[in-house]
Amino acid sequence: MKRIVLAAVLAASPLIIPAAPALAAPPSSLYTLVWSDEFDGTTVDTTKWHHRTDVKRESAQRPENVSIAGGLMTIALKKEAFNGKEYTGGGLISKKAFRYGYYETRAKITAPRGWHPAFWAMAGDGTTTAPAYRRTEIDGFEFDMHAPRSIHHNVHGWKADGTKTSRGTAYDVGFDTSAAFHTYGFAWSETDVKFYVDGTLKHTASYSPTCCTQHDYINIWLTTIAVNLAGMDDTTLPGQVQFDYVRYYQNGNYTDNDGPTANRYTETGSWTTSAIAGHTLENTSRYSGTAGATAIWGGWLPASGTYDVYIYKIVQPNSDNNSRVDVTHNAGTSTVYVDYTAGTTGWVKLGTWPFSSGFNGSVTLTGSGGGYARADAVRWTRVS
Repeated sequence: MKRIVLAAVLAASPLIIPAAPALAAPPSSLYTLVWSDEFDGTTVDTTKWHHRTDVKRESAQRPENVSIAGGLMTIALKKEAFNGKEYTGGGLISKKAFRYGYYETRAKITAPRGWHPAFWAMAGDGTTTAPAYRRTEIDGFEFDMHAPRSIHHNVHGWKADGTKTSRGTAYDVGFDTSAAFHTYGFAWSETDVKFYVDGTLKHTASYSPTCCTQHDYINIWLTTIAVNLAGMDDTTLPGQVQFDYVRYYQNGNYTDNDGPTANRYTETGSWTTSAIAGHTLENTSRYSGTAGATAIWGGWLPASGTYDVYIYKIVQPNSDNNSRVDVTHNAGTSTVYVDYTAGTTGWVKLGTWPFSSGFNGSVTLTGSGGGYARADAVRWTRVS
């Protein structure tokens, strides 16, 4: 049975995993495992997962089609009448949502023509694939099993009106997906998404936070549905898709004034939400004209190490030209002054300092009263 632990004890606990092609790994050793499921139990861990329960294309998705045994999660694909459809599929959707980092799974696909297995990520809980709040969709792999060697990698930016901007690729993956387990991963950064198969970089899709839609927080989907793109092959049903594990790694973190990390952001003095967007579309920024007003971003770091620290500077002519920024780190507190009237809007590096893992470190911006102090986000990027 395979075992895994978090980064603090990874070196002491080797992985034991069923024989398969060479294991992949994050793009660099600066990534730290922060969430995973090794599927080593006997039932779905409902503290981690929603079941996919929607009805889409040619199948209805059922929790009964998902099982855990032998260190694997298996999705059974069946020809059965249920909820108005003739076929049933299924899958799991993580309850926790993530953003930038490296996502990876190992999968073996024994699905006949007419089915659509996928490892992907998008905001949602499995009851529908079109929630109004979805924005970013990243497809680590999609296979349409009438063309079982053709892998699809996509990034879709969903807009509030339901339209999307897409970028991606499809190519011959070079192996029989049903013959063995293979590793699929994608690394999402603020500028792009890099797609990997068995540890080899296969495609890079540009994706900036201002290109088309918000970079939101996304849930991991491991799913298979019937799509009938070129006929259904019922002769080998029931079929199955198996996942050996799923893992999410980070090499840094962000704290924002809104969204899921806003619980690490606090203010003193009088602040107002600005009409000026933050570092990603649909995010807000804040401003204050009060001398001594502060905005404080608390840090959460995935591992102990050395981090570059950045603050997002929104340049406006009526802004504070002498905002004080104090960075608290393992070696003490360092002070930097930032002119929000000069240069261009974007990330400004404050410096490089050591931090411990977990809830450690902070960045405090203090307005001078000489113009509007502006607050949006702080980012920590591990460099050693």
